[in-house]
Amino acid sequence: MKKYLISLLLLSGMVLSGCTDFLEVVPESSYSVNGAYQTENDFVQAIAGVYSVQQTLYQSALSWFYGINGVSDDRRSSTYLYGLDNFTADGSNSFNLSQYQIFWRIIQQSNLIIEKINGVEFTDEALKGYIKGEACILRAFAYWNLAWQWGGMPLIDRSLTVEETKTIARSTREETLAFAAADYKQAAELLPVEWTGANIGRATKYAAKGMLARLYLFQSNFSEAKPLLSDIISSNKYAMEPLYINCFTDSHDNGTERVWEVQFTGGQLGEGQTYSTGCFPQAFNDKAILPFQGVNTDQRASDTLYNCFDPADLRRNLSIKKGYLTTTGIVDRVTNIIVKFAHFDKYTPQISSDWANNLPILRYTDVKMMYAEGLNEEGYVANGQAFTILNEVRARAGLPAVTATDLPDQATFREAIRKERRLEFAFEGLRWYDLLRWGIAKEVMNEFLALPSEGGGRYSMKDHQKIFPIPNEELSRYGDETIMWQNPEY
Repeated sequence: MKKYLISLLLLSGMVLSGCTDFLEVVPESSYSVNGAYQTENDFVQAIAGVYSVQQTLYQSALSWFYGINGVSDDRRSSTYLYGLDNFTADGSNSFNLSQYQIFWRIIQQSNLIIEKINGVEFTDEALKGYIKGEACILRAFAYWNLAWQWGGMPLIDRSLTVEETKTIARSTREETLAFAAADYKQAAELLPVEWTGANIGRATKYAAKGMLARLYLFQSNFSEAKPLLSDIISSNKYAMEPLYINCFTDSHDNGTERVWEVQFTGGQLGEGQTYSTGCFPQAFNDKAILPFQGVNTDQRASDTLYNCFDPADLRRNLSIKKGYLTTTGIVDRVTNIIVKFAHFDKYTPQISSDWANNLPILRYTDVKMMYAEGLNEEGYVANGQAFTILNEVRARAGLPAVTATDLPDQATFREAIRKERRLEFAFEGLRWYDLLRWGIAKEVMNEFLALPSEGGGRYSMKDHQKIFPIPNEELSRYGDETIMWQNPEY
């Protein structure tokens, strides 16, 4: 897929260029809609364009992936989130606005494909179904993210004028999640079980099933999630990487661990990512790890996360580097640098935006961990299958197995799997999601914010801050609080 994207993005950028604002759903150029979406090749270009928009959520040092990792106890507070991470942000937050709009761009462009593709003849009817399935999974991905982060959204499944859009009111969060779930189901029916050749990396049937299971876990709907996860496991298409480091190295991009990931390519072609560079301080001085200078907006791991690791846990030093030598020769012994996405063994990035390492959306280990969690929630079984999965993850990390003697009941196993998820998926955009769905976000974050290093109680999380504020700029475009309103207490 990396070759597929590179070859088409210049064309798709022309065809799909449009405004980023949600309400400006009709591109300014009449050619971009009326003149396109008429041939098979138009749709090949169009779906590449939607993947490209999704890519922007992960690509830069200050992307959505940066932000969603920052709103948790795994990262130190950052001035570059303008209060999202210490719960002082309101609807004027510029970072919040920019990321919200990207998800709506995905919806806008996916809608055009879904709306128009049935009216076009394809020489390859299977490809026609696949592209429609990709548009469905990408639209589901956008609505899913909007729902769990911002709440209920207007449900729009076709291209509309600005005035038409202004008549569609926000739905509830549950209705929005149901809309995303329906799209994931449709995608699972349409998408192939795998892609080959230059198409490797495009979304598959199992990516759709795994993401739908993740949505169900957010709703504590383990009975619906279980068969989806079981299908992925029993497909034998995936396997846990024997070495944890290879869940992230560029040589193992699109390998058996990776169910769905965001594609990047080196070679200074404009398709690399800067995110890995953004994890390093500007004065970092170890060319074997970082071949160039870091940034002054670097993100840093929290002490609470670092100290949560057992010293024998192999994942700790593969995820976090404690201290560094600066370019001025000063030895820093305390800064926790995130190195998880800076393991390369195939292509050495030439400049800060040239990383070929893909970034994770859904790993197979997460599929298995979600399955183990669901098994325990349905009914604790001493030394049962959930224990087998947990111990498989621990063994790769160099940790001893646990038994029913260590975890004698459902509650202790639940705590064990929660801790294991924090360590296994650190900085993969899942910690805030997990805290919310477990119902412990406020408790955990206020304990974290009470630490001297995090303000000593100067900041605190309130109940209403379990969702982000609707951007004021979006509210002003509607000008009608019966259609689009601010989330309560913002």
